[in-house]
Amino acid sequence: MPGKRQRCQRGGMRMDDRDLWLAARLVELAESADADCGEAACTELVTASVAELLAPSEIGILLTGASGGVRVAAASSEHARGLVSFEAAQQQGPATDCCSSGEQLLNVPLVSAASRWPNFAAAAEAAGAAVVSAFPLRCRAHAVGAISVLGLGPELLTVADADRVQLLARAAAIAIAQQREIRRSALAASQLQHALDSRVVIEQAKGAVAARLGITPDDAFGLLRAYARHENRPLAEVAGETIRGELALQTLVAPRRADGGRAAQRRASTGQSR
Repeated sequence: MPGKRQRCQRGGMRMDDRDLWLAARLVELAESADADCGEAACTELVTASVAELLAPSEIGILLTGASGGVRVAAASSEHARGLVSFEAAQQQGPATDCCSSGEQLLNVPLVSAASRWPNFAAAAEAAGAAVVSAFPLRCRAHAVGAISVLGLGPELLTVADADRVQLLARAAAIAIAQQREIRRSALAASQLQHALDSRVVIEQAKGAVAARLGITPDDAFGLLRAYARHENRPLAEVAGETIRGELALQTLVAPRRADGGRAAQRRASTGQSR
């Protein structure tokens, strides 16, 4: 984050200054969606921004995973990281609930949360927290995570500050969702290219084996497939070695001959039994 950024303390900055500050942070988050910076940089940016806005509150971020669990993505301090890590491990707490419901939790006193999150409430109170809030990282109707705000004193978040945090959370969620979609698209494209490349190699090997042995391309494919299965190896890998001359034709034909010999033995044995 820029070194000359003006610190934004609650009650210590005019409304116009806060709005300009918020606009600058939203632009940074929007740029992070296009940059090749990954989720870590994005979550660290929004954590630092919320910590700056809500000082001296402690901030942590949980992100949802493909399997449905949550993991710690960023925290404003080791103190905050310890609490959100505990929450992720226990699967119990405000940010965990926020990830599941996609709904904001605002100014929940820990003294009244013991029945709702007994383990988390005890740990947070022992760490000096008095009140907690959570904001969903929601893109459209899907929550990709949540921001946990741990209040270390009696001061509550104002509605205006909560609205600012939710705007930052929404911008971060959009950036994270776009980064994930880019990764999914890149993976799908890579897998498709690999499949196409493998198919080309296999077709070339079929033609080469068919020409050398004087057989049909279908029979050549049968030899390649039989050898790959016999050796428990990828067909494309066997095809590539065949094209490069690293796999002798005699070796390629051997499994088929062995299978034919065993089949003949089975037929002979069956005939004798009759």
